Amino acid sequence: MSAAPLAGIRVVDFTRVVAGPFCTQTLADLGADVIKIEHPEGGDDTRGYRPPDLHGLAPFFIALNRGKRSGALDLSDGGGRAKAMALVREADVLVENFSTGVMDRFGLSRTACLEANPRLVYVSTSAYGRTGALAARAGYDPVVQAESGFLSLTGPEGGEPVRTGVPMIDVTTGMTAAQAVLAGLFRRTRTGLGGFFEAPLFDTGFAMTAHAAVACLAAGTDPTRHGNESDYAQPTGLYETMDGPILLSVADDKAWARLAAALDIRDPRFGTNAARLANQPDLRRAVGAALAPLSRTEALDRLHAADIPAGALRGFSEAFSSPEAEAGGNLGESVNPTLGRFPNVRSPFRFSRTPLPETPGPPALGQHTREVLAEWLGPEAAR
Repeated sequence: MSAAPLAGIRVVDFTRVVAGPFCTQTLADLGADVIKIEHPEGGDDTRGYRPPDLHGLAPFFIALNRGKRSGALDLSDGGGRAKAMALVREADVLVENFSTGVMDRFGLSRTACLEANPRLVYVSTSAYGRTGALAARAGYDPVVQAESGFLSLTGPEGGEPVRTGVPMIDVTTGMTAAQAVLAGLFRRTRTGLGGFFEAPLFDTGFAMTAHAAVACLAAGTDPTRHGNESDYAQPTGLYETMDGPILLSVADDKAWARLAAALDIRDPRFGTNAARLANQPDLRRAVGAALAPLSRTEALDRLHAADIPAGALRGFSEAFSSPEAEAGGNLGESVNPTLGRFPNVRSPFRFSRTPLPETPGPPALGQHTREVLAEWLGPEAAR
């Protein structure tokens, strides 16, 4: 078996909470050696997001920090800063998401770090970017969802906007930052040099509005909320069966023909997507009436046989035990030899030649400080 894709890549991780840790966990999943630098007193804020907890760690922290090693350094202290810079000199990647100016105060600005290590890929996530009039302004996922237009798209038609249950701008910013790291590493193979890369929350949230933003630019009017329905492909949405709701999504006229045949719906008004959008209330009643007498299993069997994308509305517990999760091998277990075993939602990456091993469990605060200093800097640095 070949080594994991990022085996041998050293990452010094100055991130906390969600966006930055999501990025660096992705790198750890891909095989990088990620050293999470935390303050000796308290560490990452999410360690304290309890209850509940498992082995003394909060689920928030567990979910975003598997596969990393924790090095406790006080960056307000000269000795801590010196050790941090020494690690930066040996690193391939640095990721940080402090407030603007904090890394500068620690002597770890992009200029200082790239002068010390020209091959370093330095990636920064922030609310609004590190330059410009808003660089010092604080911002978090819910605020950016509102400001970027993203929030205006979610929620029931005619009702209040509703932010996503998972902080999706944070998550997608973490994904974007991980892509920036990979782009930086690839660029380095061509030029021999690293560089500075950014992934701001606002920019990411704005980009995540995708087709809705382009539709607004084209039409000159703001999109409206449609709940679980769709304003571009019908029928899409939740439908009740005898024992629970399902969600189906029909994206084209060929799929509609298969669905209509499966549910014995013969209304000529629904032949094209434009016609289905124009007659959406009647369409919904027709599809709903056909599904209501069926059990959830019967409805899904019929829809899947017709090659219609459809699935049950599940809570987490049901999703965990689903055939889809079993087929994908999505649930696993990560182990920290000191703390114990943790449930693990595995990385979604699937590689044929470099299958990813089970990721080690999340670290205790400062668990690996001496180990990392000795490995990266030599035995004297660990004393």
